[in-house]
Amino acid sequence: MNPLLSPTSPELNDSDFALLAHYAKHLGRASSAARFTLKSGEKRSKKKGHGMEMLELRPYQTSDDLRHIDWRVTARTGHTHTRLYAQENDHQRILLLDLSPDAYFSTRYAFISTRFIQLAGLIAWRSEQQGDKLLYNLSFGGQSLEHLNKSSVWGMISQLKNASKTSNRNRQATSDLGWYGSKVTSKARNKDIIILTDKQHWDAKQQTALQQLAKHNQIHWVQIFDHHSFELPPGQYQFADAMGTTSVKISKKSSEQAKKDFFEQNATMRQCLAKIGIRHQLFDISEPPEGIARYLLNQGALR
Repeated sequence: MNPLLSPTSPELNDSDFALLAHYAKHLGRASSAARFTLKSGEKRSKKKGHGMEMLELRPYQTSDDLRHIDWRVTARTGHTHTRLYAQENDHQRILLLDLSPDAYFSTRYAFISTRFIQLAGLIAWRSEQQGDKLLYNLSFGGQSLEHLNKSSVWGMISQLKNASKTSNRNRQATSDLGWYGSKVTSKARNKDIIILTDKQHWDAKQQTALQQLAKHNQIHWVQIFDHHSFELPPGQYQFADAMGTTSVKISKKSSEQAKKDFFEQNATMRQCLAKIGIRHQLFDISEPPEGIARYLLNQGALR
């Protein structure tokens, strides 16, 4: 079995993150088309010169430097073309991880929280390996941790290890989601922002802040759930959360209603995000973390 699919413990250690480093290195590369796909209205910075990667090939304009004319394309088409390059600061991204107490649960493979944290670890390692700058906000266990500057990947991993501790499910979640009131996102422009969260609700103020963030950045939203949680055999179950331990009687009817409520709420959330141009993808807990990371790679959120 894939060692990342079902780790031995929901509480990840250094060995788990070292393994993630190996998988991050072998994710492969997205196609050029994926790396340079821009959403409608996005303001991607352009530079007429030798940046990190070529961003665009377009017809020559009178202000263009003659040194950057693509003579091969010019000869082939009969029209002068200029190469534009991505600036180095295009390779910066922001990671927002926001876990509710409910994320510290699953019926099989791994806790939902564990899968999110594995994915965050892959993003951290991939950014480190590619020399990209990664800013982040991690919200879990009633606390919110931010980092505004590039630092050692192990500093972030230390915080992710704390996020994986199951004791976090006994603490109330923060009321504000990662993008709201965050210094990491307050002046974000032209960034790839990856949001990892199991939450489906936020208030009007947070929606306004999210809309403003989406206006100037490319946001990739990943949600993970466990479809088997709606298929538990009827019976009496004990659940523990920040409010204590609760005994819950589950019937076929209550499971069907819970499933219906979840997907109705999810559909409403997806419509809300789509209206402001945010890409949302829902994954089941059976999807290994490197599979989700490859999805982000192919969407241009990673490179």
